[in-house]
Amino acid sequence: MNRENGAKGAPSAEEEIRRALDQYRMLEGADRVVVGLSGGADSMTLAHFLLRAGVPLLAAHVNHGLRGRDADGDERFVRSWCAENGVGLRVLRADVRKIAGQTGAGLEECGRRVRYRFLESLCGKNDRIATAHTLSDCAETVLLNLTRGCGVKGLSGIPPVRGRIIRPLIGVTRAQVEEYCAFYGLPYVTDRTNFSREYARNRIRLDVVPVLREINPAFEQAVSRMTRLAAADDALLTAQAREKLSAAKRGEGYCARELARLPQPLVTRAAALAARDAGYTDYSAEHICAAAAILRAGRGSVTAPGGLVFRVEGGLFFIGEAPPPQKEWMTPVQFPKTLTEDGREVIIKLISGEEYQKNSNKFHNLLFYNAVNYDTIKNNSIFRNRRSGDRFRPAGFGGTKSLKKLLNEKKIPPSRRSRLLLLESGGEILWIEGIGASQKARVDGETDPIALIIIRSAVNDK
Repeated sequence: MNRENGAKGAPSAEEEIRRALDQYRMLEGADRVVVGLSGGADSMTLAHFLLRAGVPLLAAHVNHGLRGRDADGDERFVRSWCAENGVGLRVLRADVRKIAGQTGAGLEECGRRVRYRFLESLCGKNDRIATAHTLSDCAETVLLNLTRGCGVKGLSGIPPVRGRIIRPLIGVTRAQVEEYCAFYGLPYVTDRTNFSREYARNRIRLDVVPVLREINPAFEQAVSRMTRLAAADDALLTAQAREKLSAAKRGEGYCARELARLPQPLVTRAAALAARDAGYTDYSAEHICAAAAILRAGRGSVTAPGGLVFRVEGGLFFIGEAPPPQKEWMTPVQFPKTLTEDGREVIIKLISGEEYQKNSNKFHNLLFYNAVNYDTIKNNSIFRNRRSGDRFRPAGFGGTKSLKKLLNEKKIPPSRRSRLLLLESGGEILWIEGIGASQKARVDGETDPIALIIIRSAVNDK
């Protein structure tokens, strides 16, 4: 029997690994695979299989600094095996306990983040990251998710592929891994903490799974079937939510009414997608359900970790950081150029009524929103930002209204409101950036001269 060529009688894990590689096209277009190599049986099986298959490899090992001599021994083992087998190796030593204390993350989550950041840092454009998650790991994850009250996504378990991350052992049980190692005489290290019932996952592995396997010896395979079905359902719902979210896009936000009309499974997925699009991932199912609730209510806000805030204002749904407290400022108007306290350059350019009429079609938006009657700008005029209680009488409007209500009607995002520039004279607002002149400062066919307000970006940004 020729073991190196995988002859008849080879361990069943090999067929499962090949099936996963083919079914999910894990290596398609890959230049190299960066394999996470802890030294345990799972990761050794993965590295050994890929090495025998002729896949270009780079091994990556993380010493988390949590298990003292045992962790150092694992590192030595990995270094030795890679040297003997001609496999390139990169090692990261990290004080995960210290990092977790600084970031507020749990040890397990912090270790996971450290590992994936390290693996990503080693990748070229067309490289893949291979992790040794098995079918048994997937079953344990599903059971853990169930204890937390998961939805369909939680029942989907560990995805075989996520971006550049591939999991070739996702159809292989832990028993098959041990069979593989025994067949090839493949050495590995054992993490003694895997037998500690201090950790919830270990209690599931040691106490719960054996009982379920007694009920159904093919328990893990049954979980695999369920995760595939759940993943397919979740993918369909997520695709529908993405379509609805894109259709609801309005500037920097989303139409709250359109999203609120969706069935609950689509509302929650749309909120989660919007958060991920904005670069946030640190939120819980409770935060997403609360975001869906404010969507249906048409107002309110929800704060999640990392400064993430879901807001519904003025009929729009916004995702982002909470705006910092607004500092009030004012700057006297200078001609022809004013440097505002928030660092912008504002130029007042005088044009004649004739020139205004001549160019009204060519520069319609600039002239319409930025033109004011020059005669209304007095010596005591100032540029400033908004204040609580501001009121404004827009040109062509019969009365005054609160600036807050006007901004809601104009669907101006809350994140931009504190940056809006206002022109005030004698205690009356004459002009607002993006909205235009007041009734008093409006431009008509008799106005001459006309002041054209031109705003340039912050001086420090030039």
